[in-house]
Amino acid sequence: MADDNTPDTTVDNSAAADAAYNEQQAEQAESQAAATGDYSAAQDDAQQAYQASEDLANAGGPDNTDSAWQAAQDESWANWDQQTADENAQSAESYAEAGDAQGAEVYGEAADNAQENADAYGEEGEYGDPLGPAEDASTVSDDATAVDDTAAVDDTAAVDDTASVDDDSSAV
Repeated sequence: MADDNTPDTTVDNSAAADAAYNEQQAEQAESQAAATGDYSAAQDDAQQAYQASEDLANAGGPDNTDSAWQAAQDESWANWDQQTADENAQSAESYAEAGDAQGAEVYGEAADNAQENADAYGEEGEYGDPLGPAEDASTVSDDATAVDDTAAVDDTAAVDDTASVDDDSSAV
């Protein structure tokens, strides 16, 4: 007979499968929203992914609640910084319209800084991004479309080295 203190190690396959699916869908939506800079939606989606990760762990599936929680926190910061950037940009515009170039510059720089912070947190929270949390292999389906944003980009210009060069060193 089992002791009353023995933990229940059974897995509810149906609940685990549902939770894994819900987590995967929320992670994909979060990634898409973060990639487009919609940090408000990314925050909501990351929170849903976190809740689904808790459901998955409670159903006996893998526990990746720590990474899901961190992603939700990162997207929350991204959303907050985005709102701050928008407010600062609006203030900069108001100062510029009033003819206060110094005020416009100060708020413009603050808006740029907040936007950089928002983008950094958004990327850190984005599932599948090298800076973001690792996707839990148990929640990733084979038909998931991943975006490889780590590919090297050749940004060197082509050089035309067929031009003739006069290197007659005998000329003085």
